Amino acid sequence: MKTKMIYIISMACMTGTLSAQTVVDYSTFEQKVLDYSQTLKQSVAQRTAMQKAMKAAKTAFFPAVDATGSYQYRINKYEMDFGGMAVPMEHDSYSAEVGVSQPIYAGGSIYHNYKASQIQTQMADKSVDLTTDNIIYAAEASYWGTAAQKEMYETMCQYVQIIEQLTKVLQDKYDDGYISKTDLIQMQTRLKEAELQRSSSYQSYQVALQNMNVLMGLEPLAEMDLTDSISTILPMPAFVGAETALNVRPDYAISQLDVDYQKRQVSLAAAKYNPSLSIGFKETWGTQMLNISGETMFNSNVYASIKLPIFHWGARFKSTAAQKAILLGKQYALQDKQDQISKEVAKAWTSLTENTRQISIAEENCKLAEENLDLNTFSYTEGKLTILDVLSAQLTWIQAYTNLIQSYYEQKIALADYRKATGIRYLGQNR
Repeated sequence: MKTKMIYIISMACMTGTLSAQTVVDYSTFEQKVLDYSQTLKQSVAQRTAMQKAMKAAKTAFFPAVDATGSYQYRINKYEMDFGGMAVPMEHDSYSAEVGVSQPIYAGGSIYHNYKASQIQTQMADKSVDLTTDNIIYAAEASYWGTAAQKEMYETMCQYVQIIEQLTKVLQDKYDDGYISKTDLIQMQTRLKEAELQRSSSYQSYQVALQNMNVLMGLEPLAEMDLTDSISTILPMPAFVGAETALNVRPDYAISQLDVDYQKRQVSLAAAKYNPSLSIGFKETWGTQMLNISGETMFNSNVYASIKLPIFHWGARFKSTAAQKAILLGKQYALQDKQDQISKEVAKAWTSLTENTRQISIAEENCKLAEENLDLNTFSYTEGKLTILDVLSAQLTWIQAYTNLIQSYYEQKIALADYRKATGIRYLGQNR
């Protein structure tokens, strides 16, 4: 990444320890985050629930077997009058019934309810993919953000070393009476400013590491270091158009399924007012209706039940109209999602190509800043420039490397944006 910044940082430069026992590259970090993510586990559990609900909805097609029982005990004495003859009735009565029922036609409610549950299962499956995409994106942002913070901290360490070396030179010159104390004080002030910036960079780096640990399910203060630096070169993906992205984006698939689900809701609203037919068989055992002797008997029945809705004050029309209005809103939302994805793909590609180009510019600027700092420092020691020229060159140097680190980070995030916008991982391309 740098021409003159390839060095091993002295432990004296650290304000804390960086001797991490856990070293992770991005691929390992991503997998650990996915393995631990509670959000992903919730999404998977929701998918399992929808799968079970779909299986439960399917059982409505099959015959149902039910068993019921009842027992009554009359406290007061009762005698039934049979043509002037009083016959005492038994105090208790009881029965047990087993029935088998089979819906023949339920107005389409069973069918549409089952199809709706299938769509919900598909939506839950796509929700798992969408959650996975969001977690991967968050992992990329966290890893490369931490890598950028680490690089910034290392850069600030070298910045402090550069100023320290020159400060020692000025101290010697001042002690020998070659320069005024003003030059020395200005350089000492710059050194303290640099040390404060280094401390701030270290703090940001440590907080970023803690956030990574939490994403992996580790203790926030667990020691860790990164294998991949912010300057790691990642392969550039091929251009993917919006149409291709629409075919693989899970959020777009969810919007499509949402429209299909609402169509089933329209059919279900109408199904409540369609004719229905069911048949069944009942076997009953218990005391007789007029329980005189307490004797029991079996009673077998075969039945057919039909329901013909006739008049409900326009409820069918109003219910379906309400569901159709919701359906229209879902269709508008689907079109809006399509437009949104088209914009995301175009923006992500533009950002990726431009940010990649900016890295080369930032690298060239760093080389110029290096040369400018060397020349100004040398000219100052030779008495040809003032201390202000050196201070200005130092600021230019740190700003150039800050811009370079930012360019690398923005390019990594742009790449993550493009992968998410186009659904590259579903196309089988290298991530």
